[in-house]
Amino acid sequence: MRKPLLFLALSLLFSFALRAEENRLLDKEITLKVENERLDDFLNRLSQEVGGVFSYSPSVIDIEKRISGEFTNESCREILEAVFQGSIQYKEKGNYIIISPAPPPEKEITISGYLVDENSGERIRNATVYDPITLKSSTTDEFGFFEIEVKNPSENFELIINQERYSDTLLVDQKRSSFSRVFLTKETAETLTKPMKDFLQWAKESIGVRNSKNVRDTLSRKFQFSILPFVGTNSKLSGNVVNDYSVNLLGGYSAGTNKFEIGGLFNLDRGEVSGLQLAGLFNQVGGDVRGAQFAGLANVNLDSLSGFQGAGIINFNLRDVKGVQASPLLNISGGNTQGFQGSALINYTHRNVEGVQAAILGNIAGGAVNGFQFGLFNYADSVKGASIGLLSFVRKGYHTVEIGADEIYPTNIALRTGTRAFYNILSAGIRPEQADSVTWSFGYGIGTSPRLGKKLYLNFELNTSQMNKGNVLATNLISRAYLGLDYQLAKGVALYAGPSFNIRIFDTSYDDHPETFAYFTPRVFGRNTFESQNLGQELWWGFRAGIRFF
Repeated sequence: MRKPLLFLALSLLFSFALRAEENRLLDKEITLKVENERLDDFLNRLSQEVGGVFSYSPSVIDIEKRISGEFTNESCREILEAVFQGSIQYKEKGNYIIISPAPPPEKEITISGYLVDENSGERIRNATVYDPITLKSSTTDEFGFFEIEVKNPSENFELIINQERYSDTLLVDQKRSSFSRVFLTKETAETLTKPMKDFLQWAKESIGVRNSKNVRDTLSRKFQFSILPFVGTNSKLSGNVVNDYSVNLLGGYSAGTNKFEIGGLFNLDRGEVSGLQLAGLFNQVGGDVRGAQFAGLANVNLDSLSGFQGAGIINFNLRDVKGVQASPLLNISGGNTQGFQGSALINYTHRNVEGVQAAILGNIAGGAVNGFQFGLFNYADSVKGASIGLLSFVRKGYHTVEIGADEIYPTNIALRTGTRAFYNILSAGIRPEQADSVTWSFGYGIGTSPRLGKKLYLNFELNTSQMNKGNVLATNLISRAYLGLDYQLAKGVALYAGPSFNIRIFDTSYDDHPETFAYFTPRVFGRNTFESQNLGQELWWGFRAGIRFF
């Protein structure tokens, strides 16, 4: 039983779809010749040709009027316009064409017609026809038909016709309801302009976005209010209007904003934004932003920023940033950054940074940094300033591998990375004593190395390492402050040496610590114990020396 019912439902649905497609009675093209025929007889014959029924009151039209004419491949709509000369209005409902008197022209006029390619004769769909004063607009359907009703038209009333593949056309001096067939000229490849960025991929075929592509004029308004994109005072032409002030209950779509814009959820601007922009969720701007942006989730700009960006999750700029980006998650600049990027997670600048990048997790600069980076991890191509963090890598920065010795280990290995202004040190030391017991350490430090002469540099470093014996880890920390000299023997090779001040903090409850010193014992002073914490302390002066490879 279910299959017949399903088949019946699908059949009905299909028949309704066919009828909906066929019921465009007014747009059916027919060929008809009339010679001195009564109007009512003419309408009956016309109804048979189009496959519909005319519904009208005899008091509305003069049914005894005689009609003569020849119509070749013209739509039913065009034939009615030629016969009645705009004295009636009509609408299609199901299989009926309902005829009624046209309203007085001084109160309301209706401009309608077909847009046609002047070369091919094909109807032009998805074109925009609009009034630049009231922003009333219409988009041609699949038959190329448009219709605009205008109340109280001005003396200089005019309509503008735009389609992205055709030259702009102007309709002027329309002082009463009229119908016309308008021919458009297709632009050549040399004169076509590139379409503007499309921010609404999810609605790119909507009438409002289609209007934004078709209409090349930029309109201006002091104020606009919208509930959603294309539902507001600027209607379906909102994507072509630059507003001084814009208030969007849920969200809005405009060509740009000059002074202030607020959206309950979002703001979408195809062009530039100046002043202040606020959104509950996100702002998206296709041009430059000059001023301040605040959004609960994200600010997305497809050009440059000059001012301030604050977002709950992410700030994104496709090009340069001049000013401040601040967010708890992520800041992105697709060009250069001049100013400050501050984030709890990551800052990213594709090119150069002139200023400061500060993030808890990390900073990335694809080009040069003329300023500072502060973060656990930093990366840059080059730095004139400092990258300060747990670990920094500067591609054209300071990178050395060091092999040396001190009073504790005959062999120390260390890696330095960052810049000479500030670098990180990863170190390890080893002292073989017995086959089954090796004293070893691992450590971390920071340092700076200012230039003293052509080949001579000063080193000041702070380092802490954990000293172990075998595979047992008991608290045995040695912290060192080192001040020494670095002399470059040749390109990529340097010798270093200098004194150090050392503090050892160790677990007094553990009695199998390795011997602190290897081959000579410096004078140890400042011995102390902290019994409540089972910790001991020792101080001494030491010495370090070795070779470095760049």
